[in-house]
Amino acid sequence: MEVFHKALQVGMLKLEISIIDRSNTILYVSPEEYQQVLLNPYSVTLTARDEEDKRIWQTPVMDDQGNIKYYSTISLAIEDARNKLGESGEGLEYDEAAGETQLKILLIEDVPEDIELMSMTLKKAGLDFQIKPVDTQEEFAEALTQYKADIILSDHATPQFNSLEALSMARKVNPVIPFIVVSGGVSEVQAGNFIRQGVNDYVLKSDLHRLPLAIQKAIRHGNNSLATREELLSKVEELTRTNKELENMIYGVAHNLRSPLNSVLGLLDLAKQEGISLSKNLAHYFQMMESSIRKLDTSINDVLKLAKNARHETALEKIDFRKLLEDTLEQMKFMKGFDRLRKQLDVTQACLFYSDSYRVSTVLNNLLSNAIKYMDNSKPDPFVHVTVDITREQALIHIKDNGIGINKTYLSKIFSMFYRATSQSEGTGLGLYLVKDTIQTLKGTIEIESHEGKGTSFMISLPNQCDTIWS
Repeated sequence: MEVFHKALQVGMLKLEISIIDRSNTILYVSPEEYQQVLLNPYSVTLTARDEEDKRIWQTPVMDDQGNIKYYSTISLAIEDARNKLGESGEGLEYDEAAGETQLKILLIEDVPEDIELMSMTLKKAGLDFQIKPVDTQEEFAEALTQYKADIILSDHATPQFNSLEALSMARKVNPVIPFIVVSGGVSEVQAGNFIRQGVNDYVLKSDLHRLPLAIQKAIRHGNNSLATREELLSKVEELTRTNKELENMIYGVAHNLRSPLNSVLGLLDLAKQEGISLSKNLAHYFQMMESSIRKLDTSINDVLKLAKNARHETALEKIDFRKLLEDTLEQMKFMKGFDRLRKQLDVTQACLFYSDSYRVSTVLNNLLSNAIKYMDNSKPDPFVHVTVDITREQALIHIKDNGIGINKTYLSKIFSMFYRATSQSEGTGLGLYLVKDTIQTLKGTIEIESHEGKGTSFMISLPNQCDTIWS
């Protein structure tokens, strides 16, 4: 999110200096990484425009090693930008006087351990603060007028009153004081109610590493504007959808993991019961156990890929499609039926193509492995034909095979989580869901045509991010 913007006229050019707060755009990182983000959340981007306001170039400020430089405060970022611009940067100013005093926090909490844990979290994040804990209505009412807090943190439910009652009391004394609910558990319904009532944010006690950032954002924005509340309500709706999807995933993953494990346990029990005659069937049992364990491994890998696609930012790099396809097929050479399947690659790449190599590879890996798994062994010439056409705007990828195909009844569900369209499926039902999820992350599209007994075609369009790299 942009927190500072200044345009300066330098000769014939208009130079724009933007300071970006990356901390509220990173959603899926480890607590350790998140602490680093909190300590140094700001970066500086310089943009030059001509007289017609057309962007000529844009670049972030880099450190001596060529990495994006991050700053702990906006004033430090401004100072560095001013130094780098020399005389042109003399017009850069930022009033940070409001942040020079110690932050005064009024905390409604009746559990001493939670008070200590919150204090430790804020100290670790480098905040300069003093905290006043209260746990009764009388203490809170007195602190509202006497303590003059900069922000209020409130447990949702204490023995005497709850957070919404506290919010109502606070707004009568100070209508714009930031108010954050810090609770042991918040449902989607409660979260939506908090935001509608005017709460700035809510933080789970199991997710306290978010608290320093939530405080900084609340202080910066003050009482929620309508736009901010609508943004938070949108996040609540997104949380509801994500939770529902997560529930479906947990159910499917639990089934996929438990089934092969139970199979292995059953085979082991059978082997123990057979005793002396074990040697006769040993090889067969081991083969069945290996198959079950491989299914388990595939399930885990697919879930990990989904998680990685969700939490990692897009990393743009130059992609050589022919090499990427050849490397993908090389990794599959030990799959059953690989040698029999005819592979044809036609790549027309007259210009550079930039995208996320890992994600593109994930898509190709899933679709090509499916072509091998579901080839039609009754046909004399099973094949998979891949064509790639690169333009300045996009990559058009067409993957066609003459495998067993998919019944048209199932095509509308083929990209659903844990859905298997054929009884021959040995996968987790996550593969094509992962493919579509990954392509959507890349802002691309995918279409499918399939006829049972004839084969399947996937048509994929991925935007070329070349202009993003060079702009």
